[in-house]
Amino acid sequence: MIIKKDQAKIIDKGTKIIRNYTASDRQLEINHMILNGRTPEKEGTFLCETKVHFMVFIIKGRGKILCGNEIFDVEEGDCVDVPAGTKFAAEGYNFEYITAESPAWYPEQAKIVDKDGNVLEIETE
Repeated sequence: MIIKKDQAKIIDKGTKIIRNYTASDRQLEINHMILNGRTPEKEGTFLCETKVHFMVFIIKGRGKILCGNEIFDVEEGDCVDVPAGTKFAAEGYNFEYITAESPAWYPEQAKIVDKDGNVLEIETE
């Protein structure tokens, strides 16, 4: 099976544009992220994927990855492992990265949390 670039789902999250490629069995997903700012956008908030384990591979630029209670300065060629249930945020401009996610992302398990892990909202896309 091939997923052509023009067949990928495009998701516009404001500061982040996502080009989404999902396997037919939904057990794996690859995303190309283009970031200009912060994700999640609001300072002091984090994404927490409770069931999805993912890795972030930097393909362009420099930025920061906030993973759990650590902050990593990253650049092209670096990779960050984000186990399920870990707080995550990214910051950068003209910053691009690929995520490999298993299983494929689904909204019911994704939450926006504060620094203490308190749920602020449930992701919808």
